Amino acid sequence: MSLTKDALQYLEQLHKTGTEVAGGSAIVIGEQFSLQDLEKYQDQRRRFRGQFATKGLGDFTRYLSERAAAKTPVFIDRDDMAARCFLDIGHYDAPGHCDHTATLSLPKTPEFVAFRRANGNTYDQEGIVELLEDWGHLMTFANSKGEALERGKVVNAFRKVSIDDLTSIDSEKQEHSSQVGVMSKVTVKNAERLPAMITWRLSPYEGLEERNLEMRVASLTKGGPGFRLRAMALDAAEQEIASEFASRIEAALPELECLLGTFSP
Repeated sequence: MSLTKDALQYLEQLHKTGTEVAGGSAIVIGEQFSLQDLEKYQDQRRRFRGQFATKGLGDFTRYLSERAAAKTPVFIDRDDMAARCFLDIGHYDAPGHCDHTATLSLPKTPEFVAFRRANGNTYDQEGIVELLEDWGHLMTFANSKGEALERGKVVNAFRKVSIDDLTSIDSEKQEHSSQVGVMSKVTVKNAERLPAMITWRLSPYEGLEERNLEMRVASLTKGGPGFRLRAMALDAAEQEIASEFASRIEAALPELECLLGTFSP
């Protein structure tokens, strides 16, 4: 007796449906012989997995120090001030699933955000006074001669600054002055009372050390008194900050393998 094609498929379905595979962790079901994971019906998971994400440097290193095996790699991204570890990455000859991760994304402090916002910005008298009122407790001031200036006097000087139009053929460039044409020079009056340099004392990222960051002050005289702030050697400072970030992780996790870079499983 011969069997039709439909009959053969029916017998094959009866034979395969309910068959255990993958060491009993799944079964074959349905007409399309799809796999059904049985893990949710078991008392425990087959392995630990999950994603831990934090903005706290201490929380990140503590999580890894309590859970990661020795020599587990930690990938440190200095450009983004971030780090990531796959706790079940395994080894080259026995790779893991990489589905248990810990990720750190270190946030900028509000003070550093304010510093970066001020960098390259131009302020009128009202704007520069508001900046000093908001963040002046982080700042020290010096004039073009390197002499220290008191914060209260600096704020008062910015409030009362005025512009004098002088006729001159003097081509000397000075702080808080700009040359206009050949004979006319516009100069900020009482410029010696204004800072040529502002030094901010702040921690750039949460959990990192405080450091000094300097800004040069330049006066703009077109259309009324204005002031432009420019950070000095900011790229170099950010490299130092990134190095400190990596060093903090390495010091807190001596048993792990800290690597500079990123990794995608």
